[in-house]
Amino acid sequence: IAQLRMADPESGEVRDVFKEEAETYYESGYNSANWHVLAERDEFLWFSEQDNWGHLYLHDLQTGELKRQLTSGSWSVLQLSKVDLENEKVYFIAANKESGDPYYQYLYRIDMDGTDLKNLTPVIANHVINWSDSENYFTDVFSTPTTAARAVVRNSAGETVLALEEVNIDALLADGWVAPEPFVVKARDQITDLYGLMYKPSNFDPDKSYPILNYL
Repeated sequence: IAQLRMADPESGEVRDVFKEEAETYYESGYNSANWHVLAERDEFLWFSEQDNWGHLYLHDLQTGELKRQLTSGSWSVLQLSKVDLENEKVYFIAANKESGDPYYQYLYRIDMDGTDLKNLTPVIANHVINWSDSENYFTDVFSTPTTAARAVVRNSAGETVLALEEVNIDALLADGWVAPEPFVVKARDQITDLYGLMYKPSNFDPDKSYPILNYL
């Protein structure tokens, strides 16, 4: 159960605004809670998996009634990142929307009316985002299991304004490091794709047999 309640600091009165119950568990966010009270608009943003995918919903702060579902589809919002009320934009981290590895995380922006969804980090990779104090810029550090990390500064529109650095792994390669091999196989249901990484010994010999450690 997750519940939003509001308290009046003058009278001490507490009222229930909204409650969600799930038969198994309730997940509020990836790293921290995704709900966000928008007192200026008398609304609140709520994260829910009620349609089987994690998405953002906009509710009335007085009645708790749903106004609109902001995001939808067969992909998951992971973390609410920033709310820009002046321009009516919501920024969030999500996964499984882009082609390729469904575990890669990207930063997206959507209007408060649920339109104009945009990927602000289009490079196919996993992205780690950190906003500036002004929230007008963010650092985008992206990499894959087979490529070294790169770091750039982007503005809130997703445009690259500065290339910061790129990791040099020449010494690592010279020391014999071998990148893992990404692979995709079918799950036991023969329908669902499972994505994994195969790590081979640096001195791998294809003519030999090796034990397999399967880590899930």
